[in-house]
Amino acid sequence: SNKRQAASQAKPSRVKSTHSTRLTSVAQLHWCKMTDKGKRQYLWLIRYGRTHPGLVENFGPYDSDLHDPDGIAHAEAIGRRLASCGDAPSVPTIVYSDPFLRCMRTADVIVHTLNESRKSGGGTVTDGLSMDAIKIRVEEGTTEWQVPSLLVDPNGERTNPRTTEDLAAMFSDTVDASYHSVNAQGPDRKENDVSDEGRPCFPETEDQLHFRCASTLKKILASVGNSDALAIVGHAPCVQSMAMYLEGSASPVESKLGPWSLGGMTLFSRPVVAKGGETSAWTLELYSDTSHMQGEYKAGKLGQWSLPSFVKE
Repeated sequence: SNKRQAASQAKPSRVKSTHSTRLTSVAQLHWCKMTDKGKRQYLWLIRYGRTHPGLVENFGPYDSDLHDPDGIAHAEAIGRRLASCGDAPSVPTIVYSDPFLRCMRTADVIVHTLNESRKSGGGTVTDGLSMDAIKIRVEEGTTEWQVPSLLVDPNGERTNPRTTEDLAAMFSDTVDASYHSVNAQGPDRKENDVSDEGRPCFPETEDQLHFRCASTLKKILASVGNSDALAIVGHAPCVQSMAMYLEGSASPVESKLGPWSLGGMTLFSRPVVAKGGETSAWTLELYSDTSHMQGEYKAGKLGQWSLPSFVKE
């Protein structure tokens, strides 16, 4: 099991969220038929499954790979779920990933699954979407929350993720080596420095994390436009923060979002508007859904994690 898993499992009573359960039960039945709503854009936020060795906060290790076989099977289940609608507009054609290894391994499995599905489907894709192989865009703006408890070991050594160049060598057939982060890692913050450009900088308060994730998402969406479906693979703090931005909440206090499960998938959609038109608000279709997961992970209780300010007593 994973580090954040242990922390959240120890106090299950702190986690109260009927919101995610309700969303899952309603949307699960017809999430593949969302074309009924007219032309829409879809955005998936995905957390990886089981890792090995499991990460322990304030101890590490902080750049674990997926557990083999469990974590790999979780990533495969996520990939199959994304691909299961064939050429429906909710199938991602663009995939972003946090540069940490567990996220990258998950994205690698997802991209392989999506590309195989496109090939086996005869290469027909609707709405004029490109049939080029999907590649991973390594995005530093979606990196792990920049706090000591998630990056610094007891000896004071900080873990930094691999560079895009290193990751492109590791995942040579799936990483887009030509992609440059829209919100690159910034220099460390100096003590008492309150200026904030919305870049990931160490250390980072929760408010700075929210500003950074919103800034990253705005830049991603500006570069992608409002037609292609996309998926972002990341850690619980960042995907939860991005979900809050898409939900339209100004802060966790007014947000209805709860904790995020291992392998949890969240889906937002919005109407596609004509070029130059006003973009519409996003609608939350699924939140931290784990119906694709296997065995004891299917219920979504294992490895739930939440940013502190989202926890409702």
